[in-house]
Amino acid sequence: MTAQNPPRVPTFKFRPSSARHLVPFLTFALVLMAVGLVVLSPLALDALDDGGGWSRRSEIGQTYGAAAALISVFALAAITVSLVLQARETKLAREQASRTTHNELMTMALENDVYRECWGVFSAETDERTIRQQMYTNLIVSYWQTRFELGTFSETHLRHGASAIFSARPGRIFWRDARKARIRTSQTRKARRFHAILDEEYNKSVTATPVLGSPAKSRNARMAMALRRLAERLETP
Repeated sequence: MTAQNPPRVPTFKFRPSSARHLVPFLTFALVLMAVGLVVLSPLALDALDDGGGWSRRSEIGQTYGAAAALISVFALAAITVSLVLQARETKLAREQASRTTHNELMTMALENDVYRECWGVFSAETDERTIRQQMYTNLIVSYWQTRFELGTFSETHLRHGASAIFSARPGRIFWRDARKARIRTSQTRKARRFHAILDEEYNKSVTATPVLGSPAKSRNARMAMALRRLAERLETP
């Protein structure tokens, strides 16, 4: 009989998403420690008492008051930080819910041109294919912005993704038409940073390849040239 391998003990790995729960835990631990010190202080005073009675305890209590005040300040600071973080998380949750609703409305407009008319003029382009591409690109950029503001999408990932979409015609047309409105309506520091990165990558892409090419138009042009050459050959005696 062969010995079985002992079961592996799972190890805890700290993740950034768990950091937001650390402050409330520390707040609770600090408050619990302060309460414990207050409850156990009489026993500590009895251990330190050398027969001086309550007068001696009073002197020790006055000395202990400074430490108690310091602990209270730490507990109050921790509670304040916890409330600030909770308010921030609540705000992010509301913004995420709002953007989810916006994405659902945009998806309905993307699938049905009847709903699309309710949004007004979405793009300077009039081609149906191009308009649908602009609306879909808008969903991509909005998704990136949500992740960037939540801290799950780094600047490196954003620059890589922006470089990819701006290498094609749909991405360039989208940012050409939407950049002013998006930059002007940025309300937070992260939103402004997000749109600044997109604008930088857009300018880099346009500088590298100034001409916006359309694959469909290129194929049509090649086909027209081939037909023209074939006609010229047929006309040649």
